[in-house]
Amino acid sequence: MKKILNIYILIAIIFASCDPMEDIYDKVEDEQPLTNVQQLEYTLTDDDYEAMGSSYGNFSNSMPAAENLPAFLAEKYATLDESSSINITYNFYQGSLSYLNTLANSDQYELSSSDYNSFGTEYGEPGYYDNFAWNMPADDYLPDFLLALYPDAEDGQLALITYEYYDNGSSIVSEFYAFDGTAWSASEGGLPEGVVLYSLTADDYDSMGEDSGLPGRYNNFSSSAEPEDYLPTFLEINNPYAQEGDMIAVLYKYYSGSTSTRGKQYTYTNGVWEEYQSTIEKTDQYILTASGWIFDPTVQYEMVAADYQIIVDYVKNSIGEEYLDSYGTAEDYFGASAYYNEFRINEGYYEASEFSSWQEAVSESIQTGLLPSIFPEAVAQVEGVDVFYIVSFEAYAGSMVTHTMTFQCTKSGPNPTFVYVEDSETIK
Repeated sequence: MKKILNIYILIAIIFASCDPMEDIYDKVEDEQPLTNVQQLEYTLTDDDYEAMGSSYGNFSNSMPAAENLPAFLAEKYATLDESSSINITYNFYQGSLSYLNTLANSDQYELSSSDYNSFGTEYGEPGYYDNFAWNMPADDYLPDFLLALYPDAEDGQLALITYEYYDNGSSIVSEFYAFDGTAWSASEGGLPEGVVLYSLTADDYDSMGEDSGLPGRYNNFSSSAEPEDYLPTFLEINNPYAQEGDMIAVLYKYYSGSTSTRGKQYTYTNGVWEEYQSTIEKTDQYILTASGWIFDPTVQYEMVAADYQIIVDYVKNSIGEEYLDSYGTAEDYFGASAYYNEFRINEGYYEASEFSSWQEAVSESIQTGLLPSIFPEAVAQVEGVDVFYIVSFEAYAGSMVTHTMTFQCTKSGPNPTFVYVEDSETIK
């Protein structure tokens, strides 16, 4: 009986220690990923906008992407796990430039030779030269001239006056004058800060071609000669020293059954004059957290020549002119060169007594000399999420290599503060 009992005990031990399914469970568990974390890219379709309740195929200030995309992403990517991210591209309506309509609907007048003559034809008077100049400024003559030109003007009326001005060379000037009920005086005419106004003249249209179907034929644009096909080139030719971010509002004549005045705003961007668009394409990153999808406000920024020059100018104004080269386009404190669009990271091109490495010099230049200048209204957080700036730049030490550094905005603008994220420098 004792032997039989021992046999039963032995069999029980064997079965307890040898579950035939245990190895299978372990194998399946090892083969399946513990999480489904992905980095994706996606562009919204018309159906997507419709599903989110947008009948215009875009987001706007009244229908923000950040308020609508989280629920959309949660439904579309229900199986993703925390830390997943997606770069989502969408259309954003930023609004039209209403000031252009105001300017286009104002009275417009271009001075003629007889008008200059009416100001006097003696030496030192406008009629002698058919232009104004520093010693005979337009403001000395135009207020009275406009009283006669617009005898029935009403309070608040605007007039855009185009005239020739001489200052070591002739140029065409378009200037607004406003009537206050009593007198005319020079006015900004509602132009946004930083925007320069230009109104096309007959000579401008002629320079674009005078054959049939070309703007100079009738001194206007039309469906057969659209302004966007000519104005970028015109601005490039006539503004050879344009700087990144320069803005020009151009008023022009357009024929469509009748002739009217219209306007476009252009911004000089990466060497090209780009027209302002009411609807633009934006790409934002969203990340999946424990509380759902949230907007990731990280800013990706690639430095251009103007940015290196900002750093050079910062050194000149805040550290010392002795660090600049003879051309004023490079400095040896941080190592920035606007001429070559790079940081020179060899020893001798940055101040070794201040910085222990080129990384330290470059990061300091970006966080103190560049980012506060180009992002003066930066914010430290968006919807509770910290804001980071990933900056790409060129570094030269025998060969050109693209690097990136990450900075955190720790204090919102105006006068924001940026801090380099330690060990974030990478080769792109």
